[in-house]
Amino acid sequence: MGDYFLLEILSGIVGWMYFVLWSLTFYPQASLNWSKKSVAGFSIDFAILNVSGYMFYSLFNWGGYIYSGLGTGIVQTNDLFFSVHGLLLASAHLSQVFIYKRGHQKHFKRWSLITLAILWGCVSLVFLLEGIILQYHPSHSFLGISKIPIDLNTLRMAGYGKAVITFLKYCPQIYLNWRRKSTEGYSIMNVLCDFSGGVLSLFQLVIDMIFNGLTKGEWSLLGSNTSAFNFIKFLLGIITIIFNIIFIIQHYLLYPSKRNDPLTLELISSTDRRMVK
Repeated sequence: MGDYFLLEILSGIVGWMYFVLWSLTFYPQASLNWSKKSVAGFSIDFAILNVSGYMFYSLFNWGGYIYSGLGTGIVQTNDLFFSVHGLLLASAHLSQVFIYKRGHQKHFKRWSLITLAILWGCVSLVFLLEGIILQYHPSHSFLGISKIPIDLNTLRMAGYGKAVITFLKYCPQIYLNWRRKSTEGYSIMNVLCDFSGGVLSLFQLVIDMIFNGLTKGEWSLLGSNTSAFNFIKFLLGIITIIFNIIFIIQHYLLYPSKRNDPLTLELISSTDRRMVK
């Protein structure tokens, strides 16, 4: 048991390290927006998607932590704090969108608003369906009823919503960087912390699976209420790593000379004014 205890301690250390790194990703961008009194270079669609994403993730984590065995997999304390902290800071980013100058970004893109409407509609529909079945079949546990596949209960749907948003929210920023041929206005420190946090998040997930397998003999990955594998956390880690690699390539390889050159910045500013919504 001594070796197993060390695994548990290591999981906690890695988990809080990822919490710190992923939490730090919010501050450079907020500081950059504040110092410039502008969100030019920062995708406003990223901002609005991120708020709903962390609402979904908070629901997934807190629901899975309180009602264990509902298909969420292992939810650690650091996961809980990160989701709430992320929601607060994502909301701060969104508030900056309404306060500061936006450059060429006058309005939220229609696709991002439609995406949010669809995701919220799906989660709400499953929630209502579970509530209706609970009313007529009280023996079924709320948020984990057997009449609905575990992959389609409210918590898992919220988790899928977060994964979809995590995938989509990076796309406008990648496109914006490509269109402007610059990463000016988007904090590279954000990217580096985000990438490192994604790696550590996956590392904690692996440690938790090994610990659970050694102590409980449970090695199941998917498909059961009792599976310790947090599939949503796995998806988020993979998506985060892939997209941040793209950002790193854009920043250091594709547009390295365009970050601080005065003439380039003036051209970027002119491009911002000309670009259509």
